[in-house]
Amino acid sequence: MLSKLNARWRRIVELASQERCLIGASLFRIAAGLTILHLYLANYHQRHYLYGPEGVWPFARSLEEAHSAGAFSVYVLSRSPLYFEVVFHLGILFAALWVVGFRTRLMSLLTYVGLWSLHQRNPVLLDGGDNVVRLALLYGIFAELGAYFSLDADRLRAQRERGGDLQRIKAMAHNAAILACAVQVCLVYGVAGLYKVQGELWQNGTALYYITRVGEFTWPGHSEGLYRSVALVTAMTYATVAFQLSFPFLFVLNRHTRRLALAGAFLFHSGIAIMMGLVTFAAFMISVELALVSDREYRAIGAFARRLLPLEAPSLRRVLPGRRLRAK
Repeated sequence: MLSKLNARWRRIVELASQERCLIGASLFRIAAGLTILHLYLANYHQRHYLYGPEGVWPFARSLEEAHSAGAFSVYVLSRSPLYFEVVFHLGILFAALWVVGFRTRLMSLLTYVGLWSLHQRNPVLLDGGDNVVRLALLYGIFAELGAYFSLDADRLRAQRERGGDLQRIKAMAHNAAILACAVQVCLVYGVAGLYKVQGELWQNGTALYYITRVGEFTWPGHSEGLYRSVALVTAMTYATVAFQLSFPFLFVLNRHTRRLALAGAFLFHSGIAIMMGLVTFAAFMISVELALVSDREYRAIGAFARRLLPLEAPSLRRVLPGRRLRAK
């Protein structure tokens, strides 16, 4: 009996120490990192107004919130304009190094601190995508985000090949981080769906009509075609609620329904980005969902792309994940 339990435990440890979703984790790093860089650079000329010591959000209030609510930000450590410039530009540098995969784990931590501090300095600019990516970044500190498409890739591959107890612990931490991202995404969709079914506009199928009539969420010349069609508005309103409620169940049921759920999520947020203009929100959500696609599925996509595209150039063959990459 004891020997069977030991064998089963060793099997569990072996399975838990096999890193999964390495390609997706690397794509999350690139997609989320580029979106973070976009936030920095899009607000670059307004950085003093939005985040500076004399900005629109009072410095004294940020300092008070840091002491009372624990909303710490490195930007409140000094009111010096020079200090602000150094910290802001270091945030850009850390995000850029994270994208290219230089000392990825350290850059994950520094990018997280920079983004968190930026959000705490002016919390009114936050949206749901910012909250999700901050959690994903926190999990990402424990994940192997530089296994592919990074400057660290060769070094990390050599470490995996050497193995050892430390590598097994790192692999378990990576898998736990990916699992945490999966649970977070399921909670986001499930809770959003439950809130929607309690709303009268979602119940009677008119919610999207009113959303597309809001000036901030309008795509001129195209939104009209949506809100003028009663059937389309009603169908898409109910489809949104149905998708969000069913996502957690589809994701955990089996690999086929998981693929269906993720494909629906990519389309859902692509539609939000195009029709409502919430580009950064959609990009952050899609970046996290990219981490939930398995390495085998990415290799299948890469093999399909190779059949469609002329990939004789060695540089292109290195970019697309194919069968030559060892399965994890």
